[in-house]
Amino acid sequence: MSMTEEVMMGGRRGEPDDYDSRISGWHNSLGWGDGTESVAPYVPTPVNVVRQMLIIAEVGPSDVLYDLGCGDGRILFTAVEEFDISRAVGFELNPRMVESTRLKIEDKGLGGRIKVVEGNFFEEDLSGASVVTLYLTTSGNAKLRPKFHDELRSGARIVSHDFPIVDWVTAKHDQGYYQVGSHKIYFYRIPQAYNMKPPEKNDDKEDRWDRLKRLFDRG
Repeated sequence: MSMTEEVMMGGRRGEPDDYDSRISGWHNSLGWGDGTESVAPYVPTPVNVVRQMLIIAEVGPSDVLYDLGCGDGRILFTAVEEFDISRAVGFELNPRMVESTRLKIEDKGLGGRIKVVEGNFFEEDLSGASVVTLYLTTSGNAKLRPKFHDELRSGARIVSHDFPIVDWVTAKHDQGYYQVGSHKIYFYRIPQAYNMKPPEKNDDKEDRWDRLKRLFDRG
């Protein structure tokens, strides 16, 4: 059996039972799923795309950033260490990633500026954010849209990697998104984003498998 076949069947020889959780972000009890407990698989945003997201959002010392599904915390650390924002908060369901990121925060002495919450961001109050970053799916973004509308204050910005918030207007009016290599960045300002657009055909058609296919195609 090839390594690829072994991975597709659920693991590699000799790996512990939690291999998939530690490496991919999959969690046996949380899964990826389409419910509110998980709206996307863990696929880390490349650091060059992270930097472009933060540049586009014009983040600075006065900002408080919330990263929904923060993974290994790379957006949080980049925002604080390279863009000097005042505070960054990440929300993550995978307990192993939460533990690892918290240890890194402690090692770097950034506990006063970076916080990671182990929990469901649908159940958290987002009103404290001036910037929100996302790498979910189009359907995940759609589930968050009412929450953004109700909780984010005027002037807040949302930056989404690869997937739009359908029916909202981006701040980039010509193409609708910024292109970074094979990646797209969608940028929204509150309340200007609420100017609803006519429904358009969604060419992404992303479910969890389409998203992984796109990742492998980039490799």
